[in-house]
Amino acid sequence: MKIVLERSGGFAAVPALSGDVVVETDELSREMASELERLVDTVRRARRVPQTPPAAGAADGRTYRLIIGGRRGTDVLAFTDLTLDPALDALVKRLEAIARGR
Repeated sequence: MKIVLERSGGFAAVPALSGDVVVETDELSREMASELERLVDTVRRARRVPQTPPAAGAADGRTYRLIIGGRRGTDVLAFTDLTLDPALDALVKRLEAIARGR
């Protein structure tokens, strides 16, 4: 499964916290791949997040676009840190941790 997390915006648009995170589960350990697949399944089962533009006055808000491609097709979710539910938050944090570990 290929997962792409596109990140933009945020306070001062810090480069280390912006840009894309690309993860191929085939390139991860079995345990890490299983954890990501579990997080993705949780996000897929959850109510779809509406594509919400940042609220007025939320200039420092971060925006995300998550692209999940695999055997079940491709899912694309767009959201902001203001619409981040717990399932998406867990997946985003895990993807960012994987990216930092490279």
